[in-house]
Amino acid sequence: MDKMRKHEPDSRNFVGGFARGLAVIEAFGNASEPLSLAAVAERAGVDRAVARRMLLTLVELGFAIQSNKTFQLTPRIMRLGYAFVSQAGLDGLVRPLLEALSNRLGESVSVSVLDDLEAVSVFHVTSPQRKTGFLLREGSRWPAYLMASGRVLLAALPDEEVARRFARMDLHASTPKTLTDPRSLLQAVRQAREHGYALVNEELETGWASVSVPVRDRAGRVVASLNTNTTLARQSPEQLVANGVPLLSEAAADLGRILPDRAFG
Repeated sequence: MDKMRKHEPDSRNFVGGFARGLAVIEAFGNASEPLSLAAVAERAGVDRAVARRMLLTLVELGFAIQSNKTFQLTPRIMRLGYAFVSQAGLDGLVRPLLEALSNRLGESVSVSVLDDLEAVSVFHVTSPQRKTGFLLREGSRWPAYLMASGRVLLAALPDEEVARRFARMDLHASTPKTLTDPRSLLQAVRQAREHGYALVNEELETGWASVSVPVRDRAGRVVASLNTNTTLARQSPEQLVANGVPLLSEAAADLGRILPDRAFG
């Protein structure tokens, strides 16, 4: 179903062509290889003629390239993401705090927000001590059920809404330990709500664990999550919680105090 048309409001101010262009850009999310015209049209929920015009416009503007019968975005598309993080000086406020936290933890750290069914990384700092292994990138999108950051963000919602979102997700296993049963996942979200953090142990990638805490604004609303991960060769899940949660919680409180109102929408 056309996602954009489904949510298209009955308004003179709504620009359908612009909305379909955004849908075409979003079609490349989580694509590990260039996409054909047909694949873009299907992912964006538009017909092929519309997808073709949008893609050729992106090529003309330098936001995409065409090779034979496939398309892929160029690094120039990151300008759109940078426009978000640079608003109100967010990058200058957040990055120094994350760099200090990364140095204290000895691990990479990231800030994520919830976008419907996905956790989206909006800031990421790679540990200078450990630059290999599982890394998030700014702009990375992952199913919320699979991520410690996603479960912390879902924990801010009522159980009924969490259950509705799980019903709309493709709950597949990435490893033998991945939780895919909606009832088990809801229990994991409830535990995150109760404990104030979420731990994911080898559910996303074998040999890796991650822990995340909520970032609350000055009104106490959860607006983001703060996350770190490690290999089990360096720390056990219990050590990650004991060592990581206090530092993450302290940094999350600092982050919540310095963020402008409605920084993440």
